[in-house]
Amino acid sequence: DYPLQISEKLWISKAFNDTIMNTIIEAKLGDKRYRYSCVGFIVLQKLAEKLSGIPLDDYLMKEFYNPMGLQHTAFLPLRYFQKKEIVPSAKDDFLRKTTLHGFVHDEAAAFQGGISGNAGLFSTAREVAAIHQMVLDGGEYNGRRYLSKETCHVFTTDKSRLSHRGVGYHKPDRKNPGRSACSSSTPWSAFGHTGFTGTGAWVDPDHKIVYVFVSNR
Repeated sequence: DYPLQISEKLWISKAFNDTIMNTIIEAKLGDKRYRYSCVGFIVLQKLAEKLSGIPLDDYLMKEFYNPMGLQHTAFLPLRYFQKKEIVPSAKDDFLRKTTLHGFVHDEAAAFQGGISGNAGLFSTAREVAAIHQMVLDGGEYNGRRYLSKETCHVFTTDKSRLSHRGVGYHKPDRKNPGRSACSSSTPWSAFGHTGFTGTGAWVDPDHKIVYVFVSNR
């Protein structure tokens, strides 16, 4: 009755997943202004699963991680690795009242069973860098194409007059340099993202640099 494990000693009903999706479906659209939100990528997961016919984690492992030779990149890492191989994510005093070790920090992802379009992926700095090197190189990695150049361009360039983001990726703020996430010396072509739990990956296409920072909260 409670198949979704969200911490070492806490399990929840699978109805939580349905509740999250129904809440998104029934939510009224607001005015057209920029809001930071995980909702888009939660919905994107469902679209990807509908089109591929398989769960997101299986699809990514089959089409990207295994062919790329990534051996430490996975959702639900306790299925694949010993606990001692995994760095604890965060001390959660708010909800789960424990140190999260092998479980995703983000509550929305946790309540969907640890696999979500917005969070839940565990990896190493080296393998996160490999994924971003593939994007930097226009979708190719070790001589094999994974994404089209057009797809990489769409995701890593400004898409809206209402924000300074690509699709998911953060970009330098041209209109308000003082409020930008990047220093003034960062080229406008740069793209990246930082995670609430303590992770970050940024790419500088002008200088062919991939920078990854991994810590915990």
